Amino acid sequence: MEFLINHPEDLTQALAGTKPIPADRKLGEMLLETGHIQPAQLELALGQQQRDPRKHLGEILVELGHATPAQVNAVLASKLGIPSVRLGDYIIPPDVLDLLPRELALQYGVLPLAELGQHLVVAMENPFDWQTMEMLRFNTNHIIEAVVISRAELERILGRYHREQEEEELKGASAELELQTGPYQDEVATALAQEAQRRPTVRLVNAIISQGIARGASDINIRPERGRVAIYYRIDGHERFSRALHRSLLAPIVSRLKILGRMDIAERRLPQDGHARVVRDGNPVDLRLSIIPTVSGESVVIRVLDRRAGLRKAEELGLGPWEYETLTALLSHNQGILLVTGPTGSGKSTTLYALLNEVQRREAHIITVEDPVEYDMEGIEQIQIAPATGYTFAEALRHILRHDPDVIMVGEIRDFETAQIANRAALTGHLVMSTLHTNDAASTVTRLLDMGIEPYLLGSTLLGVMAQRLIRVNCPHCIAEDLPDPRVRKILQLGKEEVFYRGRGCEECEGSGYHGRVAVTELLEVTPRIASLINNGASATAIQEEARRQGMTPLNEHAVALARTGKTSLEEVTAIRVK
Repeated sequence: MEFLINHPEDLTQALAGTKPIPADRKLGEMLLETGHIQPAQLELALGQQQRDPRKHLGEILVELGHATPAQVNAVLASKLGIPSVRLGDYIIPPDVLDLLPRELALQYGVLPLAELGQHLVVAMENPFDWQTMEMLRFNTNHIIEAVVISRAELERILGRYHREQEEEELKGASAELELQTGPYQDEVATALAQEAQRRPTVRLVNAIISQGIARGASDINIRPERGRVAIYYRIDGHERFSRALHRSLLAPIVSRLKILGRMDIAERRLPQDGHARVVRDGNPVDLRLSIIPTVSGESVVIRVLDRRAGLRKAEELGLGPWEYETLTALLSHNQGILLVTGPTGSGKSTTLYALLNEVQRREAHIITVEDPVEYDMEGIEQIQIAPATGYTFAEALRHILRHDPDVIMVGEIRDFETAQIANRAALTGHLVMSTLHTNDAASTVTRLLDMGIEPYLLGSTLLGVMAQRLIRVNCPHCIAEDLPDPRVRKILQLGKEEVFYRGRGCEECEGSGYHGRVAVTELLEVTPRIASLINNGASATAIQEEARRQGMTPLNEHAVALARTGKTSLEEVTAIRVK
């Protein structure tokens, strides 16, 4: 049972009204009753537990991908009498928030809710993390009472409460830096002076990065503009202006980032790339830094690679039943090529990593060739190419074939040589996965043929192509009926009476009307009939029509279907529409 908390009294009642379930009730039985797992999955997990009794059943179910940590934690909490809560209009008192330092709350994913005498009530996703509980007792000097909250709500509320503090810290650090660097006119002198007094710079850069991670940004842009330094965050694929800093702060910020990324702090005329890692909510977050010189000064882009957000399972990609079943069937092949296509920023890498997670379950030997390696995956050999030294995708593939892999993932097929070796690998008994920049699934075939791959070769190696886009999801807190332009209805061939929705903008979505993104996909399975069309040099249109007859839902139709359910808006549908 989940308790809605609007007032402190609701929290007290939730704590008092939850009783432990009798000890004879087993975790597996409760997960079956809630529908989280199936009997066959429980039987498999119990068999694995007999072979390794040291492991908890819930841990095994999560490892097998049959249940999520949130599902296991919620059932365990119910069994032990720990209430699950959802915070409605509940306002956390400032003095309660102050009991736990912001850095610890964010690092461990803990939200203080109320102080009841010597007891501190905290919300967390996993109340069975005894190390975190011990940290809370030590730092707050309170007896800790835990309640369970979903990760999504925890992150949303933590971000909301701590964003204001980060804004103040950012404002204070930048003001302090302005006072220190103001007398200097030359940027080199400013940077050197700041190196002697780095504490405000560290605070400022930490606040910029921390705020970007908390807001779910995929990229942080620090740009020199006329008379100012502008900070932008790319959230849900759209760039949002955050704030402007004094022009004199550019050099110390860039210098600090160069130190973090292990770059040459004195080099200001050439582009530089670097890497760094921070820990947020107990989760390592990788930062990929790129600095380029412009006529206005050095410009910085920080790509935020959050393992927790980026590494997903295939069932978490939002695929329909037919697409999921077809895709998992394609992944069961021991040889062939499976491609994921779409423009830059369409989530191709996320999908590839999810497919690797799926294949990894069968204990295959997997080698990847990437540029760059975005996420470290345990149990997989990952190779970073270096085109500047001649170590290209094609060159890496030649060597990989001698290392006895079962599965090869190529970050991108960019040229004929890479495509040719990938096809050769597929012919010689390897499952090859890669990406390509094409608008839809059918045009991928013509693109590969244009590269120089022979039709008979492609028809025998290509297993399937999944084209995708990322589309923003309507904010559930401010969703309202939409009145789309009649021209949009005409373009998308929609009925006049059909009702659609979109978010109006609120505090929860920072006024955008959207919160999060979901993939819009079309999956083309290369059946014998489509292989025959490829061999005969058929057009992309003919392949598309045949794929539709065999069950493929085109990108445009998938997007419109999401709009009809209220998941997204027609504005988003027209933005990603394939002509």
